[in-house]
Amino acid sequence: MILKEFSKYLQKNKDKNSVNLLNEWIIERITRPSLDKVDNILKAELYYAKNNNGKTLIIAKSDTGRTLLNALYNFSLSFEQYKLAKFLHDKKANDFKKNK
Repeated sequence: MILKEFSKYLQKNKDKNSVNLLNEWIIERITRPSLDKVDNILKAELYYAKNNNGKTLIIAKSDTGRTLLNALYNFSLSFEQYKLAKFLHDKKANDFKKNK
């Protein structure tokens, strides 16, 4: 359920880095009013902190939160690998040769 919602968000923003999108998505879901079970779960399991420079840190509140955060992080990395594989699939060996 949570991965499905996150994957929809990734597909809408294919041109951006997936790990950065994970951070944005979690903060967006935590800070807005709860609209569904996904928001409730994220709010119950995760917390975010912001420093003076505007950088954020996602923190798990429990062991299940750590598992959730780890799964989302691994999913975002696999999406990056998928985008790279898709890009390379359309290329030929000659595309990578240097021009003299």
